[in-house]
Amino acid sequence: MRRLVAQGGKAVLREEPEPRLRRGEVLVQTEYSVMSPGTERTVIDATAIPGSESHEYPEPRQQWRKVRMSGAASPELLPRPSGAGFASIGYSLAGRVIEVAPDIHDLHPGDYVACAGSQCAFHAERVAVPRSLTVAVPEGVPGEHAAHVTLGAIAIEALRRTGCTVGETILVVGAGLLGIMLTQLAHVAGIYTISVDINPTRLQLVTSDSVLRRLPALDEAGIRAIHEATDGFGADAAIIAVTTTSNEVINGAFDALRVGGRVVALGQFGMDLDRQKWFGSQAVMVTSVAYGPGRYDPIYEENNIDLPINVMRWTENRNMALFIRLLAEGRLEMDKIPSLRVPLETADDTYRAIGGNAAPLTAVFTYGASQEGM
Repeated sequence: MRRLVAQGGKAVLREEPEPRLRRGEVLVQTEYSVMSPGTERTVIDATAIPGSESHEYPEPRQQWRKVRMSGAASPELLPRPSGAGFASIGYSLAGRVIEVAPDIHDLHPGDYVACAGSQCAFHAERVAVPRSLTVAVPEGVPGEHAAHVTLGAIAIEALRRTGCTVGETILVVGAGLLGIMLTQLAHVAGIYTISVDINPTRLQLVTSDSVLRRLPALDEAGIRAIHEATDGFGADAAIIAVTTTSNEVINGAFDALRVGGRVVALGQFGMDLDRQKWFGSQAVMVTSVAYGPGRYDPIYEENNIDLPINVMRWTENRNMALFIRLLAEGRLEMDKIPSLRVPLETADDTYRAIGGNAAPLTAVFTYGASQEGM
């Protein structure tokens, strides 16, 4: 079985043994997997440094924070250990179920599914994924669209973290893959957006009807335009979906918010806060943890212990399922996100082709039958 990994600063195809099912897992024949450019390039670049530990999750010496009482011991599955000498890449795919563990009762061989998880949903021909990280895909949903399920869940969770509702306005900093998905999801929810990106090519890709402004920067002119578009109050929330060392992004977001607004930290950015701007905006800062509640929790993920819906309405699996539902209902326009559709064999060249000022924002890797007709 072939699997794509990060090794020596490159994306490398290697032969690996077939994955073996553990309890609560589903074996999937991959048809499409989607590149997450920022995360995966960071991992690949890190492997060029001898001795670096660049695994996204789990890390070789993963420390598990205590989140439950432990008065009684019980057998627990943990994520499979990270590979030695390479780093895992890939966390979003779609394909056909080959086999299910004996305790799985709602999925069967032949079903089409979408899978998430950097510890299991690799760029690989076959993967073994916990049921909690797998959702069924109805007929009519293109596999290459369903394969974006992880990115969709990330965007949905970030939108939820704003706390915004119908009629409110969100500032989306970054018009990359997640930024465009966020504007589409906000439109579905009846929320207005303002997009900011220094790349004019990417700004032109933001075409949702609910976008009030497209701005090149959070400078004085940009801040003024944001307030003009919101009756002088400022945006209700900001989602920062960029990777930068600059502190101007977060401090500019404070200026753009209404009093008491919220900043959602989705990307990675400089955190040297201007205290006067922060206090003046009375802003609340929150993180957005990947696909939603349950992420990085082996009890939820590997052991398939769901969080009750009356306690946590939207878990990562329910976020994943919602993304697939929105695709099935035709509410999202994935064809408006420019991407490359390429065989897995061309992966290393593809990582170099994505990024910068180029229009493609990501790539969909194809496998076996999904390569026919390319």
